[in-house]
Amino acid sequence: MRSTDGASGAERRPYREAAHYYKARPPYSAALRPALAEKLGWIGAGRLLDIGCGPGIVALELAPTFSQVIGLDPEEAMLAEARSATPPRTENVAWVLGRAEDIPALNLGRFQAVTLAQSFHWTDKDAVAEIVYDSLESGGSMLLIHHVDPSVGPADASSIGTGDQAVSPRHLHPQIPHEVIDEVLVRWLGRGKPARDPNREPYHDLLARTRFGEPERLVLPGRTDLIRTVDEVIDNYLSTSFAAPDLFGDQLPEFRRDLTAILQKQTDTGRFWEWAGDTEVLIATKRVG
Repeated sequence: MRSTDGASGAERRPYREAAHYYKARPPYSAALRPALAEKLGWIGAGRLLDIGCGPGIVALELAPTFSQVIGLDPEEAMLAEARSATPPRTENVAWVLGRAEDIPALNLGRFQAVTLAQSFHWTDKDAVAEIVYDSLESGGSMLLIHHVDPSVGPADASSIGTGDQAVSPRHLHPQIPHEVIDEVLVRWLGRGKPARDPNREPYHDLLARTRFGEPERLVLPGRTDLIRTVDEVIDNYLSTSFAAPDLFGDQLPEFRRDLTAILQKQTDTGRFWEWAGDTEVLIATKRVG
């Protein structure tokens, strides 16, 4: 077991090494861009700021509905991945190094929308909500995007084939054995995925007491057809702060071999079905006027 004692959150930079593995994270709902564009009137003329953009997944997904998109992240390794993922001849996207708390000093201008996809918890939330409010145009929206608790199963699942031969992917492959992976992490790191903090203020309540007022909750259907290889399952874990590569040091290859062998015994097909949950968007809108 590799000890992680003495590595405080302030000293660690987990996403410097985890950036490469972000491509294995499960995508948000396929309806994300069209649903938000229709609901919020995005017609390609406004500006978007994606805070904690990571490798640019959400920023690039939403880029066609804005005239300019800025992805902001405090880790250069993440921005390097974002630049690599940017399609050639894309002229309306820029990548900026910085923290959400730095926005007032960066002079980025005003925005029609500001998104934070699973990144709000890394910020000084109260302060950043107010900073974002000041960065929005009148009537603009702050959007917190994340997966809904995956313990709630999908209402429906896509099928492979047609007619009587149609088979749901979740019946072809076993679901990712997260409990088994957690046991491996405990053996290697002394602890697994951290439990959700029961005392954390719900984002809805936090936003409701800011100048935004009560946000609107939009839930979009999650993807039921995600099939993952063993390598993709491991890469997804390595993209997290609690299992990032820096925690394993030079033992990372050995950890990977160990977990690979265990996961291969959990599937007869060599693949797993993944359910990441539906996609929830909290929409907080700046008052007009």
